[in-house]
Amino acid sequence: MAGSSRRYTVDEANALIPQVRAVILQLAVEQRRLDDAHGAMLRHLEGNGDPRSGAEADRLERQAAEIAEGMRTLLAMLEEMGVQLRDVQMGLVDFPAMRDGRDVWLCWRLADPSVAFWHGTDEGFASRKPW
Repeated sequence: MAGSSRRYTVDEANALIPQVRAVILQLAVEQRRLDDAHGAMLRHLEGNGDPRSGAEADRLERQAAEIAEGMRTLLAMLEEMGVQLRDVQMGLVDFPAMRDGRDVWLCWRLADPSVAFWHGTDEGFASRKPW
């Protein structure tokens, strides 16, 4: 659990779910926008030297940089909470916690109604168990 000494109870983690959900959903939207901008940029770079294609590729590159910066800001919000994003598409996050005197992760994903699972710090999603 690098960096943070913050540990969450299940109730504390559940209280943060609305905020975490909003950040994850916005990250997913921004990821799609970034993918679209990169795809369009590549198509314009294949414009065989057409100056308009080059100018449009430059514009798209700036747009992609702005999107990426916004995504870094969203990721920093999760980091400030001590929440670890594991998979943006699945909406999978881990909250640091303690169980029986050892560090563990409370595991939550967008499809879960609440934080109700955990796994060891040396395990992943496939090893999660009911709290």
